[in-house]
Amino acid sequence: MNKKLMVPKQRKYLSKLILCFLLLIPIIGNGQVFTEISDLAAPISGTGSSNIATIDNAWSIFVNPAGLSRLKSPEIISAFHKFYGMSFLSYKVAGIAIPVNKKIGSLALSYQSNSVDYSGNILSSEDVYSFSHALYLQKDIHSTLSIGYSVNLYHLDYGKSAGTEGDGSNGIDLGEGYGFGIDLGIQGSLRERTWIGFFAKNINSPEMGSALSSSALPRAIGIGFGYEPYYGLTTNFMIYQAFGNKSTQYRGGINYNLFPWISIRAGINTAPNTVNYGFSISKFGLKIDYAYINHPILPGTNQFSLGYTFNRNKK
Repeated sequence: MNKKLMVPKQRKYLSKLILCFLLLIPIIGNGQVFTEISDLAAPISGTGSSNIATIDNAWSIFVNPAGLSRLKSPEIISAFHKFYGMSFLSYKVAGIAIPVNKKIGSLALSYQSNSVDYSGNILSSEDVYSFSHALYLQKDIHSTLSIGYSVNLYHLDYGKSAGTEGDGSNGIDLGEGYGFGIDLGIQGSLRERTWIGFFAKNINSPEMGSALSSSALPRAIGIGFGYEPYYGLTTNFMIYQAFGNKSTQYRGGINYNLFPWISIRAGINTAPNTVNYGFSISKFGLKIDYAYINHPILPGTNQFSLGYTFNRNKK
C-alpha cells in the first residue's frame, strides 16, 4: 500500500524541481567581466566539476549551495594552486560551513581570490566574499528536496600601470570596482541513489562600474544528474551553459570509494576538452584532496586542498 502511495508523491517533488528550473532560465542574462573558473579545487575538479547533483559537503558553496543542506558536521576547507603551472597565475580559496539545526539548515562563509602578479607586484586581482545558506524543503525516507543560495560580494582591482620601470612598481593606480551577485541552487534525491541538481549564477544580473563603463558579471546555469549503481560508486553528468557567446559544456565524472578513508575520482569536460583525475584521503577528520587537470593546449594543473570535519558524533 505504501509503495502505491509513494509514486505520486515522488512525482510531485520532481514536478517542483522541473518548475523551479524553468523559472530560472529567463532570469539569466548575457555578458561577463569576471573570470569564469570551473575547476576551483581538487574535490570539485577530480570529477570534472560535474557533481552539482551529488555534492554534500562544504565545497557545495562553490558548486551548488543547496548541497550544504546535507552537511552533518561543521567543516573548514582551503585550497591553493597555480593555474597551468604558471607562477604568475595564483588562485586560493577558503571556507567554513556549519549545520545549525533542522529548521534553519546550514550556513557558510567563503573567500576566493584569483590574481596575476609580476616581480612581486599584483597586476590585477579578483576577490569574492560569500555568505551561503541552505535548508531542506522536504525530507523523508524516500525523497528529499533542498534549496540554497549564496550572496557574493565581488571586488576587482586593476592594479597599477606598467610605469617607467615597466613592472608596475611605480605605475598609476588603475582603479577598482565592486558588485553584488546572488546564486541559487536546488537539489533533490530519490532513495539517496538518484539525484538531480540545478544551479543559477548571478540571477540578479549584477553589473560592476557605472554608466558607459559598466560591465555585467558572469551568468550561467547548470543542470546535473547523479546515480549510485551500487554502494561506493557515484556517477555524475552535467550540462553547463555560461552566457555571453559561450559554448555549452558537457561534464561527466565518477567517484569510487576504495576504502572508507580513500576514494578515487575521474572526469571529462568539453569546451575545452579536458580529462581530470584525482583522489581523496580522509582520516581523523582531516581530508586531503588532489586533482590533475589535463588541458588540450596549456600545461596541466596540479591541485591540492585541505579540509577538516568536526565530527559531532565522535566520542
